[in-house]
Parts: sequence; structure tokens; C-alpha cells
Amino acid sequence: MRIKFFGGAGEVGRAAILVKTPNNGVLLDYGVNFDESGKPVFPLHVRPRDLTAIFLSHAHLDHSGGLPALYVSTKTPIYSTPLTMELSDLMYTDAIKISGYYLPYTQEEVRETMSSAYPLTYGEPIEIGKDAEMTVYNAGHIPGSAICVLEVEGSTVVYTGDLNIRDTNLLRGADLYNLPKDADLVLMEATYAATTHPPREVLDREFVNAVVEVVEGGGVVLIPTFALGRAQEVLVTLVKHNVNFPIYIDGLARQINQIIARYPHLLRDPALYRKALDMAIEVPNTYVRRGAIEESSIIITPAGMLKGGAALYYFKKLASNKKNGILLPSFQAPNTPGFEILSKGYAVVDGTVVKVEARLEWFDFSAHAGGDELEKFVKRFSPETKIVLIHTEPQSTAPLVERLFDQGYRNVYLPTQPGEELHL
Repeated sequence: MRIKFFGGAGEVGRAAILVKTPNNGVLLDYGVNFDESGKPVFPLHVRPRDLTAIFLSHAHLDHSGGLPALYVSTKTPIYSTPLTMELSDLMYTDAIKISGYYLPYTQEEVRETMSSAYPLTYGEPIEIGKDAEMTVYNAGHIPGSAICVLEVEGSTVVYTGDLNIRDTNLLRGADLYNLPKDADLVLMEATYAATTHPPREVLDREFVNAVVEVVEGGGVVLIPTFALGRAQEVLVTLVKHNVNFPIYIDGLARQINQIIARYPHLLRDPALYRKALDMAIEVPNTYVRRGAIEESSIIITPAGMLKGGAALYYFKKLASNKKNGILLPSFQAPNTPGFEILSKGYAVVDGTVVKVEARLEWFDFSAHAGGDELEKFVKRFSPETKIVLIHTEPQSTAPLVERLFDQGYRNVYLPTQPGEELHL
């Protein structure tokens, strides 16, 4: 067996791994990152003729966004959950709308991608090739996300995609108990290997208190957030804790909310989610958008790092008033407006310096496992299992590797750049 890292090695995102055996070539995700100017950065090129199957773990673009580029010349079957494929279709359309000039695919390739999909159900094995079988389980990351167990030509490979072990208000934590403890190889994300996330009940309390204090003080709370996963988590959290103020939902999150609603069995509390959608006020046009900031309200909207979307409109309108609040529940990458306001107190938006006088706070709503949880996850497997840590920066992950080594886990591998190969 040969494992080649086309992306996601020594970096967060751009996930793309090929598992190659004599009779099978299984591609695990094929994502895309975006540089500072918004241009897409794809994994290394994969030859479609080397592929017999593709597994898509979830719909975030850093795992899914490169797939349509392969469908210019291939009809390789894609295996994924139906919700992931439906969300991916929407995400591709949005990416083409925003970055279409730079993307090597159009809606035609997106249609080819969708028509090549085969549905997966948690816990139900499916044959995907010659002496190759795949079973997926809930990954706890976003709705529809999946961990893949690949049985191929006598070897067992586990691929986590993005992983969240803890229950959140939206989702149950990852289904770990069905994973084989004697797997030959585990390919696992380690995004937050150097981070310990706060207890969820503490996070909820601090976040809700901040929201309520701003709104009760006559202000507007702007919550810039990722459209897929984080927006729904924030909305459900507010409703669960009985925050009874107007909650507006803007941008792509509106459509994603409705798609997820069609898969209630994947949610931790379907009734709570339905209640949250019933309470939310959708923003379909500029008229409603203007009205949202004219009352004490809560606005949940992409983009999570304030790089674009409706969030920028609200930010420019609300940032200068001390009564308002800007609460960031998403990761803020360097050189983004969100990072700038946290580190400098201002951001340059459309060539204009916008100084933040509003209450400004960041909250760790991460949908990834923290370092302590990753360590426990590794220990679920045999010391003989080969562990590969991907979707992470080597410098931040090295201490985890050292701790595991000291505890008898000597088969931990940390690839540092795309193009590396591992032979089993």
C-alpha cells in the first residue's frame, strides 16, 4: 500500500490523500485553500486514471472544493453522505459566484461531480472496488461529516476527515466506538493539537451573557460566522438558552439552514433546531438588512473572518458605536479583517480604515478536537497502529508527537509537505 499526500501535509486545509494498492486507488478528499487575495490554492495534481473511488468527508471547501476540477475528464464514483453532497453542491455554486474567474471548473463540472455520487449511511458497509469496502461513521464536525473506515486488500485504514469528539448543541460527538482498534493505519486531523478548548458549558454561558448584555443595553450584536456548521451552532445555542431577542440570519447561512433541516436524524436535538429556524428572521434583501440594524437585535451572517459577504455591510455600520457588539465565534486567519480587529482594533475595508468602538470578543466555538482529545483518540488504537497526523502545522503538533512517543506510541508520522509518500 502506498499513501501519497497531495495536500493537507504540513498545512491546515487543502486535504487530499491517495491510498493506492495493486487494484484500487482511493482518494480521500480533494479540497482547496484560498490565499490572501482570495485566489484558490489546489492540492497537487491527481491523475484521474489512478482513481477507482473518491471519499468526501464533508462539505467544507478545504476538503471538497477541488473535486469538480477532476470531473473534466473522469467519472470516478464519489462516496459520501447525501447531506454532504447536497451542501457541497451549494458550496460549489457559491465558490463559482465569488471566485469563478480563478476556478478550473464551471457548473458543468459541478453537475458531473453530483451525478457521480453514491450515498453512504452511517454504519452500513458498501463495496467500492475490488476487495475494497467502506463504512462511515459520524465525525461530529458539521452535519453530514463522516469518518471513513476503508478495508482494502487485507488492510484497514481509518480516515477522520475533520473530527469533533465532544457533543455540541447542534451535533452529537464523533462515533468512536465502532472504529477498529487494530487498524493498520489511521490518517487523522490534528488542527488544534496545541490547543485545549474550554468546557462547553462555560463557553455557552460567557457567549450568551455577552450577547444579552449588548442587546439589553440597546445595541446590535453582529456575529460574523462560517455559513456551514458555525452559523447553525450559534443559532441553536442562543435559542437553547432562551435568548428572546430578534435573531436575523443573512447570507448563505439561510439556504444551508433549510438544507440541514431536511436531515433531522443527523442532529442532536431536531426539535430544538426546528424551534431555532422558526425563531430566526431571514434577511432576503437590502430592505430587511437595513431594518435589522435599526433595532436591538442579533445578526448571524457570513463571512466568518469578515473577508466578504453581508458581514462587511453590518461591520461598517455597527463598528463605531460603543453600544454594539462584534462577537467572533470562528477562527480568524492572519491577514483577514477579523484578525486585524482582534490584534489592532481596526481593519481596512474597501480602502477605508474602520476603527472598532463596539464591544469586541472572540469565542472558541471550534468544531475540531483539541489536543487532549486528539491524544485520547490515538490511545484508542493499538500501539502497533501507524498514526499519521495531517491537516496541521508541524511546529504546533510536534509536542503531541513527543508525548505520544513517551507513552509508547512509536508509530506516529507527521508529514511536512505535499508530495510526501508513505509505504506500508
